[in-house]
Amino acid sequence: GEKPDWLTFKATITFLKKEKQGDEGAWYTACKNAEDPCRNMFKATQTSDGNWHCDKCQQTYETCVRRYIFSGTVADDTCTSWVSVFNEQAEALFNGEPMAKADYLYEQLINGDGRDLYDSTFMKATYTDWIIKCKVKQEMVGDEQRIKTSVVSVAPIDYVVESRNLLTSLCAQ
Repeated sequence: GEKPDWLTFKATITFLKKEKQGDEGAWYTACKNAEDPCRNMFKATQTSDGNWHCDKCQQTYETCVRRYIFSGTVADDTCTSWVSVFNEQAEALFNGEPMAKADYLYEQLINGDGRDLYDSTFMKATYTDWIIKCKVKQEMVGDEQRIKTSVVSVAPIDYVVESRNLLTSLCAQ
């Protein structure tokens, strides 16, 4: 296929989709195996006996690891775009707090007292500014061409560096 485009830009998180159809959270269940080939990334499916099976490593475990996967919108001076956000980037948006890990939020939700924490974790990340690096690629979904934008990294804005960049840019004109 075609090679992806890579973009780095300064943007504001304007919306994070925290609900998934038929599920309680913005995550998927991943294999507990932290080593190759899985590295906690491949989907694990619950078996009839309550264990978790991974098709990638063909192992079954008593537990799984929850990893974030959700979409959201980011906006800069030119437009607003939908993006896909994955676990490492989501944890960075949530300031890397242990209480913002997907497994922790899941435990709070199933214990019945974590809805406010879950909602506030997503709300606190909304309308925050970041330097965002994205991979943009055209994909076929069914028989339709779509452009998929995935967040690869997020970094807090260093306003001193950004100010110097703007001044340098203005002075060069």
